[in-house]
Amino acid sequence: MSERRRHRRIPFNRAVNVSGSACLPCVLEAEDISLAGMRLYSERPVQLGETLDLNFYVMPRGEPQEMNMQGMVRHVGLEKDGYTFGVDFI
Repeated sequence: MSERRRHRRIPFNRAVNVSGSACLPCVLEAEDISLAGMRLYSERPVQLGETLDLNFYVMPRGEPQEMNMQGMVRHVGLEKDGYTFGVDFI
């Protein structure tokens, strides 16, 4: 099976502050990130197409840098203990 992604995903196990129309502000765990988006884990479902505000930190050159972005939920997958969902940065 060939990979359809334009951007390589890298592990990104960090806390992400998330807020959106169906979600009160909460902290979720990111699983991976790319230039185009990220995958998050939640114990509660999110709506496909929902726009989320995302706040997290990256560490370029060892210095923390705050990122404030918006993302749209593009897919949702049911896992054993919750949901993973892919977000495209917009």
